[in-house]
Amino acid sequence: MATTFAATRAADDHNNEHNNEQIRGVFNDAASYYQNLRWFKTPLTRFEYGQTERVLLEQLRPGATDHLLEIGPGPGTWTKVVAPHVKRVTAVDISENMLEQARHYVESPNVTFINGDAAEYQPDEPLDGFYSVRVLEYVRGWERMLSRVAAHVAVGGRATVITKTPFSVYRGTGRELSVIAVPRHLAGRLKRKLLHTPEHHITFWQTYIKPLEMAAVLRANGFEDVEVRPVIVGLPIFMRGTCQYPIVPPPLEGAFLRAFDWGFGAATNAPTWLRDRSLFFSESYAISATKAHDVR
Repeated sequence: MATTFAATRAADDHNNEHNNEQIRGVFNDAASYYQNLRWFKTPLTRFEYGQTERVLLEQLRPGATDHLLEIGPGPGTWTKVVAPHVKRVTAVDISENMLEQARHYVESPNVTFINGDAAEYQPDEPLDGFYSVRVLEYVRGWERMLSRVAAHVAVGGRATVITKTPFSVYRGTGRELSVIAVPRHLAGRLKRKLLHTPEHHITFWQTYIKPLEMAAVLRANGFEDVEVRPVIVGLPIFMRGTCQYPIVPPPLEGAFLRAFDWGFGAATNAPTWLRDRSLFFSESYAISATKAHDVR
């Protein structure tokens, strides 16, 4: 089911607008290829998918009677993971093309896809929780969105957000300036010039959210028992990786991925102080919390 609703914003929220037109254009353009390219194309992307799936389910703790909100489902990658474990998922995304992909990919009767801004979503009943995977880093005013969604969660509800780690080996300038990234960037610019693609369709605002900042917003909205876990653990050194240092050739990928999987388990089971430090080797992290009280 697809529904469209109009976003409304108060004047005092003007400076925190989500830059939706810009983001919508980017993800509409990427809808046909994003999921396969990011999560399923190579052994490396499938490995990262597996790590993300495991952490999402372990941290979200979906229950059979839950009604959950998904912020930014995109092509439905994580909707399909969560939907079998709950009574109902409402998935809100600003990209029409992404939702079209999601409807074909998920095809589940307990999922409702809504085209719109998650910050403006008004549920017909209190939510049992919400989740978001690799979305909030693209939302200008993510604090506002998180606060508005959190207000709809019932006491005892669960929140899990997965986003990119700000300070890690994956954020190094060498990675962005690698022999793979630079030609790709130049080729993209040439393609846009030849096709006369408007710039706002291919560039958009992005940030890296610190775990402490995310935790502060959750606590301010009545959530407690905040926990941070690494999600994708390893090193950006694969030749078939996206914008990575091209060191490890395909024949050696398996051995390195097994080592990284061991590191993932060690980081997950480590004491909190050590787990926090392991984020330096994590491309993304998950932050989870439980709603303890309503904020009035």
